[in-house]
Amino acid sequence: MAAHDLRRWFAEHFFEFHLKRYSTSGRKAPIYWQLSIPSRRYSIWLYAHGVSDDTFYRLEREILAPKLAHEERKLTTLVQDGGPTPTARERKAIEAQEQFAAELRSIMAEVRLVKQLWKPNLDDGIVLVSAPLWRLTLHKAWQKELKEKWDDLCVGKYDWAHIAMHLWPERVVPKCAIDRSLAIAHGLEQTFWSEVDGKWRPRDVPQAEMDRLIALRTSEAVKQARQEFLNAPAPGGTAKRGRSTSRRNRQSEAAE
Repeated sequence: MAAHDLRRWFAEHFFEFHLKRYSTSGRKAPIYWQLSIPSRRYSIWLYAHGVSDDTFYRLEREILAPKLAHEERKLTTLVQDGGPTPTARERKAIEAQEQFAAELRSIMAEVRLVKQLWKPNLDDGIVLVSAPLWRLTLHKAWQKELKEKWDDLCVGKYDWAHIAMHLWPERVVPKCAIDRSLAIAHGLEQTFWSEVDGKWRPRDVPQAEMDRLIALRTSEAVKQARQEFLNAPAPGGTAKRGRSTSRRNRQSEAAE
């Protein structure tokens, strides 16, 4: 297989193959995750056992920012070489590069949305860990799976998960006071529960202590990021908007 064909296969087909290999009995647990722009000209691959809290900070700073800067320099060179009257071939190359740069800016924006929310703990399971990545996923079935799990997280269906405590401590901590299994999951059993005559009973925890426990687990940056993520417009269509916007900009510049 030629290098070009192999690259295309990885971009367009590998994740489908991998997902099937790592799905059994209705359980999906791929360990390689593809984050891609709509044209699939560029993908980022994450390895489940290699991600950490700062993964998306590093993606933005060390990978996407240099890549975007490089492609924008290429675009500038194409425009300068084309001059005021580029040939049809030059215009096509410029438009393709404008689209590519627009898609890179879009994925950069998505990474910025995710980076504060991201706190992976594989004990939650691959799907819940990956749920915040639904906007960055092009594979339709996997995106649907992640979006459903994200929506379930939002309404409190998986409040035993570490990600739920990270994103919604104001909801999860009080639940630990009335659900011992949640308290155990989040290391709060001794805080909220005591064993009396062989039976577990809830402790009488003052509201001030409850507020303190919530505050310890609350980050204003995470709260703001959560709201921005929830309010963000639906992903998709970036390349088309990029092309039309760029075309209007060039027409405007020509008129001036």
